[in-house]
Amino acid sequence: MRVRFVLCFCLGALPLRAETPLSAIDWLDNPTPVRVAPAPGPDVQSLRDEAPVADGVVTPDVSVMPIGEASDRLTVGLLPATVTGLPETLWEQSDAKAVQRAIEQTDLRDLSALQKLYYTMMLAEAVPPSGMEAEAFLTVRAGQLRKFGAIEPAEALVERLPLASPQHFALWFDLTLLAGLEDKACIALNEKRGLSNDYAAQIFCALRGEDWDGAALLFDTADALGLLSSTEHRLLLAFLDPEYAEDAPSLAPPRDISALEFRLYEAVGNPLPTASLPIAYAVSDLRDLAGWKAQIEAAERLVRNGALSANALLGLYTERKPAASGGVWERVRAVQNIEAALVKPDPERLSQALQDAHYQMADYGLTPALAEIYAPEIAELELTAAGDAMRFMLTLMSDAYETARVDPAQESVHTRFMQSLAAGTPEGAEALNYPLAEAIEEGFDTGVPDEELAALMAEGKLGEAILLAAEHMTSGLNGNMGALKSGIAAMRQMGLEDITRRASLQMMLKKPRD
Repeated sequence: MRVRFVLCFCLGALPLRAETPLSAIDWLDNPTPVRVAPAPGPDVQSLRDEAPVADGVVTPDVSVMPIGEASDRLTVGLLPATVTGLPETLWEQSDAKAVQRAIEQTDLRDLSALQKLYYTMMLAEAVPPSGMEAEAFLTVRAGQLRKFGAIEPAEALVERLPLASPQHFALWFDLTLLAGLEDKACIALNEKRGLSNDYAAQIFCALRGEDWDGAALLFDTADALGLLSSTEHRLLLAFLDPEYAEDAPSLAPPRDISALEFRLYEAVGNPLPTASLPIAYAVSDLRDLAGWKAQIEAAERLVRNGALSANALLGLYTERKPAASGGVWERVRAVQNIEAALVKPDPERLSQALQDAHYQMADYGLTPALAEIYAPEIAELELTAAGDAMRFMLTLMSDAYETARVDPAQESVHTRFMQSLAAGTPEGAEALNYPLAEAIEEGFDTGVPDEELAALMAEGKLGEAILLAAEHMTSGLNGNMGALKSGIAAMRQMGLEDITRRASLQMMLKKPRD
């Protein structure tokens, strides 16, 4: 059964919110172009006076450039520049090893605005860096998407190029196994065995294609030559021989499990829990084969990584009434209380429901999801003073961050600073007596990229510069204010104004004020 990122739920008496198809990553349905400026020279103008970020989103048709139809400069990727706003020359001036190192070492999950930017860069059509073939360039990026749990986009990315090598097929095969799309890869492998030199994969696919005699012959050959690991041997034998599966002792999973082994455990009736496995395996629990609790917990992990839409999680939260208490059920109950309060809004009831949900979800890193779902819903509703403060915070974390306001009676030095930051002109940080706020204000006002960043930008190594600047920004969460100021300045000089504001707001809302 295919893993479905496109989720629709019948929600009974609860308001239906997840009716429309949803991508694994919501911004693939409604991508906001990044609009990167040309690589700046020494006299680049600051964007501090830029007009407010537009509210509208333009979604052009996604097109893909097949390898055989490329021009002199081959571009590889899933999303064209008209969708991402990133130039195709993003990596062209960089060295292959430097690009691979930058991509593989970058981790921006602490700030969802930067993680979304990272995903966009991984999926964007771009010319490979100097010294890197198109296949290697594409698979490095797909491997990173896999690492963070964005399996279906990674699979689609790898499929852009013809299967030209066993290494390329191996990655695609793993991704299809994780996404529940293995029949697609197995059809290709059964038609052309030379795509893979992995006997375990060949045997598995022969079995999926109901070629029992061929699978048995392949198994005997691989077994005689010692080409199967002990785990693969036991699992494939159990798959081939139901009587052996019934009589065999419980098969303990290996410490480092492969995607094929994971799928084989399920095939022989011994599915493995994914909570202790890398997040790529959590995708498997989104299927109907998993229990409701396992589905919710997997979705929460993926949402925290930006690999699943908040609306998909909402669909799971509101699928049915919780029959237990504690842990995940309290988050389910809190969200359902908001849904019930929205049916006939009462200021007291809705404000309390919002506060309770934030309390339950904040420790699990799910406040951004709460904001994405409910900030538009509560924008014009009457709330209590406490509810108004909650709405202000959620709006700052949403697409409509520039519109965040509080009742004049509730204004403070903190709310005024946050509003000015949302407008791109932060001021008043000194009154907060908070080093992070002061560093953000300086970064927007007088910040200058450090020497390494300035050099990357001057040399046109835009992709490397963006990743380094984003990492500098996240360093502010660990107290490196110098790097934070440098990162803010560089991001703005490269035209990433909207993302810089979003990330800065998230930093202020993520880290408690002293």
